[in-house]
Amino acid sequence: MIEVQKLKRRISRRRPPAAHIPLNQGIDVAIKGVIPASLLLRNHPEEIFHGSGSLLIVNAELRDIGLALQAYSFDHEGAYPPVRVDCMLGGHFYQLPCELTESGYLPAPPAGSFMAAGVEDRFSRGYTYKYRTVGTLIYNRTTVVETGAYLWVPDGFPDNEQEDGRTYSSPAESPVSWVLYSEGPNFDLDRMREMDYPVPRATWFDPQTQTGVIVRMRLQNGRQIGSFEM
Repeated sequence: MIEVQKLKRRISRRRPPAAHIPLNQGIDVAIKGVIPASLLLRNHPEEIFHGSGSLLIVNAELRDIGLALQAYSFDHEGAYPPVRVDCMLGGHFYQLPCELTESGYLPAPPAGSFMAAGVEDRFSRGYTYKYRTVGTLIYNRTTVVETGAYLWVPDGFPDNEQEDGRTYSSPAESPVSWVLYSEGPNFDLDRMREMDYPVPRATWFDPQTQTGVIVRMRLQNGRQIGSFEM
């Protein structure tokens, strides 16, 4: 319980220092979680949104959300929030879990917004980052499907990834616990679906083509990997 309280304080009660933070130094410490990404945005808004800094900020924010997921898991006997798909909300599928907002791990969304949390995808304005896991799916707000949430994982993933793979819907069996991602600057949903995104590395963001999802995921063994390593 002590560790959980420390995590909660780190997520929701951190206060940024008043001093100005240089961009290069700020990006590095934001990625490591020393300062919140929001502080770096306030210091360097133009540089962040009009350069490679935007990618680094997304990675820093995904790291913070991953920390929130782990804190939630500690409070719920190792379980993670369900996945939600709501046909009535259009592109707001796979939103960040409202449980993280209700538990105080993430900020609330703006009034009148369809977003489930007040954390906006830097590359998809008006939408949260996306969240995927295996197990429970809540469909159209009321229908609960116990094994409706799934991930396609390549055989040998992540260290010896093969072309073949399988779909997992059981938390006990899946090599991947959860996935967080930004759609990135040139998201192509049809292409990503054909490639069984977001776990295979071929679907991760490629800085050369500026395509793919900017991803962070937790493996069953606790290791976290993603496009931030590339």
